[in-house]
Amino acid sequence: MKAYWCELAWLGGDTATADVLLQTSGDRITAVHAGVPCPPEAVRLGGLTLPGMANAHSHAFHRVLRGRTQVGTGSFWTWREQMYAAAAQLNPDSYHRLARAVYGEIALAG
Repeated sequence: MKAYWCELAWLGGDTATADVLLQTSGDRITAVHAGVPCPPEAVRLGGLTLPGMANAHSHAFHRVLRGRTQVGTGSFWTWREQMYAAAAQLNPDSYHRLARAVYGEIALAG
């Protein structure tokens, strides 16, 4: 187990919280304690500490277009036509499969 003491940490909400102790086990945060002094064994993190931000923006359906417009004399307009044609064929199940693949790749990339 390792401990990190944050001078300031954003824990959600409108403001940062002072004197935050994060306890970890492996690559997981196991406990968060706000308003505590820095223990001697903790790694001190000065300034503002932010959590890892998830990539919540995606055009997951673009995955179906991979490799379609890189060959030949395609343009933005031909790509756009293919994109709208592909999007029109999607249903909730096919979009779910594409999204799982895209977000799986994002997770594997770190």
